[in-house]
Amino acid sequence: MKYSLLLDTSNKLLVVGLAKNDEVIDSIIYECFQRQSEFMILKIEEILKRNNVEPKEIGEIVVTLGPGSYTGIRIALTIAKIYSYTLNIPLYAISSLYILKDKNNPSICLMNARSKRSYIGVYENNKVLLKDQVMKNEDVIEYIASHKDYKVCGDIEYLFDSNFNLENNKDEIVLNPDLLNNMLEGKTLENSRVENILSLKAIYLKD
Repeated sequence: MKYSLLLDTSNKLLVVGLAKNDEVIDSIIYECFQRQSEFMILKIEEILKRNNVEPKEIGEIVVTLGPGSYTGIRIALTIAKIYSYTLNIPLYAISSLYILKDKNNPSICLMNARSKRSYIGVYENNKVLLKDQVMKNEDVIEYIASHKDYKVCGDIEYLFDSNFNLENNKDEIVLNPDLLNNMLEGKTLENSRVENILSLKAIYLKD
């Protein structure tokens, strides 16, 4: 029996998931922007306790390493590194945009990068169609318009002030993707396994 602990604090959400033999069995997911550091450890303890799982039974950690909130990324990443190092268990680090994807469709995955910019990555299953990068919002909107058969994934209300028409696009927006299963799937990606835990750093994509 193998338990996996899944962690993400890269954007507005606090995400803690627990999987057994690569099947998600429990989760705690809620909006907690800029307060994840206050509650992350408590929620990890809560999810383990209610599933009668001891920390020593955790067999691996899966965490996002960015892009996203400068402070937010480091919360889950630091906790994951500590657990992995202390328990001497594998650590997998994956893109925080990848976990937003719709597994059934090519997906334009987005986060607010502020200053009228977006973090964007485009995926189809495990294939990278556009590598994670920062793009001006106006260019993001143009990209969406030219890829009408792609799903737009993420919390993207920030784009609506940029003449992005919600009414015309709402059917193409995936606001609640299957984050945890995407994290488990991300373990299979090339280079997701962290070889040197102590040297692992967040990916911000901008200064």
